[in-house]
Amino acid sequence: MNSEFQKQIKVFLPDRSVKIVAGVSGGPDSMALLYLMHRHKLNVVAVHCNYQLRGKASDLDQKLVEEICALWNIECVAVTFDPEESQGMNFQAWARDRRYQVYRDVKKEFEADLIATAHHEDDQIETIFQKILRGAGVSAWKGMDVLDGDLFRPLLGLSRAQIMQFIQEYHTPYRIDRSNEESTYARNFIRNNWFPLLNDLFPGWETNLLEIPKRADEFRKMAKTILAGMSDHPKRINRKEFLKLDPAIWPVVFKQFIRQTGADIDLSRGFLEDIGRLKALQSGQTIEISSRYTIIRDRDQFKLTESGGDDSISVQIDENDIESGFVHNCLQFQAEEAPGSFSENVLHLDLSKIQFPLTLRTWEDGDVIRPFGMEGTQLISDHLTNRKISSDQKKSAKVLQFFDGTICAVIFPGCEKIGRIGTISELVRCTQKTKKTLTIRKV
Repeated sequence: MNSEFQKQIKVFLPDRSVKIVAGVSGGPDSMALLYLMHRHKLNVVAVHCNYQLRGKASDLDQKLVEEICALWNIECVAVTFDPEESQGMNFQAWARDRRYQVYRDVKKEFEADLIATAHHEDDQIETIFQKILRGAGVSAWKGMDVLDGDLFRPLLGLSRAQIMQFIQEYHTPYRIDRSNEESTYARNFIRNNWFPLLNDLFPGWETNLLEIPKRADEFRKMAKTILAGMSDHPKRINRKEFLKLDPAIWPVVFKQFIRQTGADIDLSRGFLEDIGRLKALQSGQTIEISSRYTIIRDRDQFKLTESGGDDSISVQIDENDIESGFVHNCLQFQAEEAPGSFSENVLHLDLSKIQFPLTLRTWEDGDVIRPFGMEGTQLISDHLTNRKISSDQKKSAKVLQFFDGTICAVIFPGCEKIGRIGTISELVRCTQKTKKTLTIRKV
């Protein structure tokens, strides 16, 4: 076991000076992890979460962790939770969310690099098994990685039996959480009731199950190869090439596309089952795939953009985007021939005077614009006040700026299609010589 741990830190921690936040419950797995980190002189901050579910037993878990940390000269942070906060919720999910929030808070406070947990091979088996039972797609059968972002799981290649043998050999103290022997929660039920039967009926089934991540990896590589032939930009995919594929693999390739964007999106089963809606999208139309992200058809491409889930998000608009019509939230940006007359509920900017790429963002203190018909500049905050935009709505107003930071338009908040929607800058006003305009309207 010691050699396996050495191998993992050699591969994943070439710099031994990195600071690690280690989750330590007091059980055999986490105490083995703590001992190994101490033995190899890693820079560790231990974190213990006390959920007060087992009365005195929970307090004794915390006492053990604190005393061992003091003995080994390891910084220890212990946090106590009130279990009543989880009423009406899935306790396991609530506890995990609270635990990992504490890990990340401590990581930030101590300027640490990684969060280490004591997940091992048996946990991996249980994770894969549950994903299969819950109907997860093949690509999700991958299980856990030793290093996943800032999460480090150095014991993942070791079984529970190996860990128990190790802590007994090295006389490492630990405590047993007897609630794990109860089958109240899904993971405990599977571990305590199903796995013993599978051991009798299908000897060696664990080894076979641990081969599944390899199949999942093969599946993802196949999807990645297919996607490479239809995407030359991380957030765009060629519509024509995508629709050429057998519809049966559209969800697979689309999920890989979303994965390569790096966006934090959990595609719903409903969306994937109705993914054929993408085929019917007209240029400029959108499909919302999460509270924060939208797919826009941009002529011959599907493009991922961030939608209105966060008003602070900025969106870049290229010259090609406006040719077929670019839609963001309730705003449409389109290149059009100059109209014979203008209306208040549509903004027209002289296209020849625009410097691309444009950025659409929420206004900030200090932003200024030279409003249409004025000589000097005016603060956006003052302009919104003059236009009688209420204080609570002001923060949602947007500005459109050139690549050099010059603001060429301010767009008032709200999605109402009737009434004045904003103000353009004198710098982009239309004249009799204007042939094409960038038209902004609410849709």
